[in-house]
Parts: sequence; C-alpha cells; structure tokens
Amino acid sequence: MKSNTNEPFELLVGYDGSQTTQVQQAQSAILYPPNGLHTLITGESGTGKTLFARTMYSYGKTTKKKAEDEYPFVEFNCADYYHNPQLLLSQLFGHIRGAFTGATQETVGLVEKANGGILFLDEIHRLPPEGQELLFYLMDTGQYRKLGEANSIRKASVLIIGATTEDPNDVLLKTFKRRIPLSIQLPAYRERPLKERLEIIERLFIKEAIVT
Repeated sequence: MKSNTNEPFELLVGYDGSQTTQVQQAQSAILYPPNGLHTLITGESGTGKTLFARTMYSYGKTTKKKAEDEYPFVEFNCADYYHNPQLLLSQLFGHIRGAFTGATQETVGLVEKANGGILFLDEIHRLPPEGQELLFYLMDTGQYRKLGEANSIRKASVLIIGATTEDPNDVLLKTFKRRIPLSIQLPAYRERPLKERLEIIERLFIKEAIVT
C-alpha cells in the first residue's frame, strides 16, 4: 500500500475501481478552501455511506495534519429522534435551562462539539423541516442559537456530511438542498465488479471471525 495522504481511501474496496470518481469527489470536498464543501452521500442501505464519511474524515485529518481534539468527527443518526423533533434539535444545537419542559440545565449540542471539524448526519432525510432550516442558517452564516436562546448568537465552523437512502429531491427542502453543493452517489453491491464483491465478502468473513 502506498504511504501518502490518499491512504485512508485506499482502505476502501473499489477505491481505484468502482469508487474512483467518488473518492476524487470526496477528496475535493475535504480540500476545498477554506473549510471544505458540505456533502451529501446517497446510496442504498449497505453501500457503506457511514464508512465513506469516516474515511473522508480520516483523509481530512491526515492532509490537514490536525489532532482529533482540534479536528473532531461527530456522528449522529437523525432517525434515533425522528419522533421527537424537539429533542432532535436539542441534540444538534443544545438548549438552555428552561427551554422546554424537563430542560433543567444547559446542554452542549453536537454542533458545538463538532466545531472545527465534521458533523456527520446519517439518515439526514429524517431531519424535520425546522431542523433543516436551522442547519441551513448555520451552513450559510456560521451562526446558530441553542434552543430557548433569544438574543445570544453562537458561532461554529462545521463541515456537514449527510447520508440518505432516499432521493434528496423528495425528502429535503429545496433551500437546504441548494446549500449542499456536492452529492456523492455510492454504487450498490450488485453494481460492483465481481472482484470487488468477492473482496467485500472476504472482509466480512474476516471481521466476523475476529469478532467471534
């Protein structure tokens, strides 16, 4: 394996095959000045969207030569709080004491934790319209408020990477989607060359053997 800044992507099956274009897009997204391009990763379940996002982060940390504490990676699955939009937004942006019933103390949101790095939102199509609008404002201005804040404005520099199995045109607000300039479509397993499919199976067997 080559010892260079491309190394994180070289660990992906198909980095020099069925995912060559996707890897090039991801590298451009991370390196785009000044802080990268917000990116949407699309593809069927099982195509490796989460792994791809984590690899983008590893590539960014390697090329930018930054430590984990100054270039964090924060991961959040929007589906976990889909039935409680208020709690979902609180997870993302934090809240102040008294912001809603049960909010007995101020909390730190994931946006604040991801400041300076990457916030990966899996199943981003589960983000309610209000959340998409608040995230759009953050992406557009670098500013946000915790839930319940009226006057304070907070700042954060966060690169957003979202992942979805759905058609973005059907599930995301047009204004929000326009703020994400890059979309990376990952190939389904059945679309991969035979060599890559066999390598994926081999890796799964090895991983299962190690776990058990």
